[in-house]
Amino acid sequence: MKTLASFKALVLAAAGTLVLAACSGGGSSAPAAIKSSGSGGSVTTPSSSAHTVATNWVFKVPAKTASAATKKAASGTRSPKYVTADIATVTITLDSVTPGGIPSGLQTSVTTTISAGSCANGCSVAGPSVPPGSDTFTLTTYDANGNVISTASPTYSIAAGSTNTESVTLNGVPASIELSFAPTTAGTPYTGIISVTVIDVDGNTILGTYDNPVTIGISDTTGATILVTSGSDNPTNGTLLSSRDVAALAYTGLAIAPATITASATGVTATLGFAPQLSPIVYSGPENSSSQPEIDLYAATGTGSSATFTATEVGWTNSPYNKAITATEAAGCVHIATTAATNATTFLTSVSTNAPAAGTCTLTLTDFTGGNSTSVTLTNTTSSFGVN
Repeated sequence: MKTLASFKALVLAAAGTLVLAACSGGGSSAPAAIKSSGSGGSVTTPSSSAHTVATNWVFKVPAKTASAATKKAASGTRSPKYVTADIATVTITLDSVTPGGIPSGLQTSVTTTISAGSCANGCSVAGPSVPPGSDTFTLTTYDANGNVISTASPTYSIAAGSTNTESVTLNGVPASIELSFAPTTAGTPYTGIISVTVIDVDGNTILGTYDNPVTIGISDTTGATILVTSGSDNPTNGTLLSSRDVAALAYTGLAIAPATITASATGVTATLGFAPQLSPIVYSGPENSSSQPEIDLYAATGTGSSATFTATEVGWTNSPYNKAITATEAAGCVHIATTAATNATTFLTSVSTNAPAAGTCTLTLTDFTGGNSTSVTLTNTTSSFGVN
């Protein structure tokens, strides 16, 4: 069985082919234009007064795809800078200024309408005029219905009297999540990638960093599964920070009850059933004329007073799992027969020693709660002959 550390190393190696490059946000000390990458654009501070510096942001907005049905496929061809063709308005807000704070009376927020397609090569959007210093902004993009598509909260060092050039990557806001995982069979160990597709409010697959992290886990507590997340941005285990991150599941092959894989972000939850196909319990022992499991007892001692049988299940009783089958008699068996396990898969059924009587009852064989079961019929026949 893989340890968490060894499994995570395996996933990191496997994930290399899935990683997408992304722009990084943050400020720089280069000259003049604040670039809001992430399909968002650049901002320039071409002039300044004694107290504030004008900001100008350039957004590149792609043209709309032919139909809504093509959005998911089309989004896969774009870079992970998260501006989509559905952006209709952009709000740029100054949140804080260090040192000194935001001057009283300063207009701190500007909202601008953007025309999709006409900004494919870049549209200039005026932001608020800001004091020189370490300035923190919030960028929020909306679709035509006022739904938030992406956000960013960059901090820039802005100097008066010079051209300040910066860049930022907009982060897509999750609106829905789709999950998929390959079917599995008990008894067969398997390691695979969980496909996690995070989608924005307009049906576009989010590429790049998510506005809020996606957490993912599995409800199984048997130890038969290990879920690991990894990626170039070093997410904590159980977290996906961006489309570059990968979730993978290792399954030992142990027969388990159905479990649930759950992925969630703020206001969004998706679930996927994980239910390995179970092999049946295989009974080997006495049968009736219809080839159904049946143990017929007909003597108090010796031949006919007992019988043995075995019960096995791939993924449960075989190595390396070595679990036991459980035999449970119905209440009516108390005067008919008693069944006891001689090991995990072999059982001995004997005539009851508790006021034995003729009759029929049912013995149920199970692996675990919520798993497989099969039934064995137990009978006890007594004979009494009168001689005149």
